[in-house]
Amino acid sequence: MTTAKTIILIAGPFVAVGLAIGVKMVFFPSAKDGYFSSQRSLARAPAGIADIRPTHFEHSVNAGVTWARAESKAGRSWRVMGRDVTLRDMIAAAYGETVGRVQLPFDAPTNSFDFIMTTSTPRRSLQKALRRTLGYTVQTETNDTDVLALKVVDPSLPGLTVSGPGEKEDSKFRNGKMYVTHTRLIELASDFEWIIKSPVTDETGLTNYYDLSLNWNKAIFMQLQTESTARPALDKILKDWGLALEPDTAPIEVLVVKKVY
Repeated sequence: MTTAKTIILIAGPFVAVGLAIGVKMVFFPSAKDGYFSSQRSLARAPAGIADIRPTHFEHSVNAGVTWARAESKAGRSWRVMGRDVTLRDMIAAAYGETVGRVQLPFDAPTNSFDFIMTTSTPRRSLQKALRRTLGYTVQTETNDTDVLALKVVDPSLPGLTVSGPGEKEDSKFRNGKMYVTHTRLIELASDFEWIIKSPVTDETGLTNYYDLSLNWNKAIFMQLQTESTARPALDKILKDWGLALEPDTAPIEVLVVKKVY
């Protein structure tokens, strides 16, 4: 599972809502609405569920993909659910990729879905369910794609400090700030894709490990979760570090979604 190490605990809840015509759905076994209420409810749901359905939570404030770790006699296992999510969100979750690197066909459904996987291999189960219920699979390709390139705009890097010897990767909250230690910009570039749902490449040329900080509160968290404010909020954070995102084109690996039936 892709794990956000710093500020990206933000699985985007931005979904396109519409009506899909003629979408074939298969239910077995059916998932109760209560299983989608929280991470705890996902962890406590019965094992063996692999379900995709039209959403029961349209315009939900809790929309998005959630992972949970379940405890059983067999040990610990990961589970995943999506509440009021798009096909692109499901593909990204199934293949461990960011939404910005998923390319849908022009006739892909635009309505929202719920899904839940409580099997021993949730990603594989979601891949199979997407093929079985909606008829979609993916092919990995390297294509020239519009991206946002992370670049240095202030060489003094006012918000970045090279990590000292022996430091470990970590993040802590203190007095309205988040402090991140021993992280590389290429890792942050990957994390930024989760916020703005667009491919991000690291063009800084910087290979050091850095310590950094950013203002952090509920308002900033909500800005980064909201489609209309996520990019401006991220731009402000980057400016404080001496960095910026600039439009570019690059050959990157993407998931091309294919209709198989």
